[in-house]
Amino acid sequence: MKAVIPFKLRNPKSRLSSLLSLEERVELAKAMLMDVLDVVSEFADEIIVLAPPNTEIDFDVRVEEDERDLDSAINSRISKDTAVIMADLPLLNFETLERFLECEGDVVIAPGRKGGTNMLLVRDERFRVSYHYGSFFKHVSIAEKLGLKWTVFDSFYASLDIDDESDLLELLMHGKGKRSWKFLREIGFDVDFSEKDPRLIRN
Repeated sequence: MKAVIPFKLRNPKSRLSSLLSLEERVELAKAMLMDVLDVVSEFADEIIVLAPPNTEIDFDVRVEEDERDLDSAINSRISKDTAVIMADLPLLNFETLERFLECEGDVVIAPGRKGGTNMLLVRDERFRVSYHYGSFFKHVSIAEKLGLKWTVFDSFYASLDIDDESDLLELLMHGKGKRSWKFLREIGFDVDFSEKDPRLIRN
């Protein structure tokens, strides 16, 4: 299985800019990528981190730079048995990814919580991705138009991609031991359980 992991390091996670500085967001993005690589490396024969030009990553991983839009860059790398896995899935674990890869279907789709696609397993190289703006539904439609059998993989651990404050709260509650969890704790983040609903705090 080949794994393609899109990764953006220039001004990453801009919706978290009210909570984290640019430097902190860069370090969080790297930590989440490492969390994903820790898991994916146990299953993939080939791993490609797909990034825009001039992306500097200070750890040992194969980076392929591509200046094209995300869809074009990914589609040019799709072959039979290709998994496209987002780089901001810090709760992904070995059991979850193993179950995902064992799912039947020409296309296996792991949806995000907001209508996106967090993981995609393509077994028929005719399939082409279309990310952004409800990509889960677009990927279902693309598979159906090609006459492909598609399967939805439903998992909390695969559904959490980090975009806003509520996502950081989930990471801190459920990601103990992950690199990204450790980073957030090191810079002072914690969860306050003193009220009815858990609340993100920074010491």
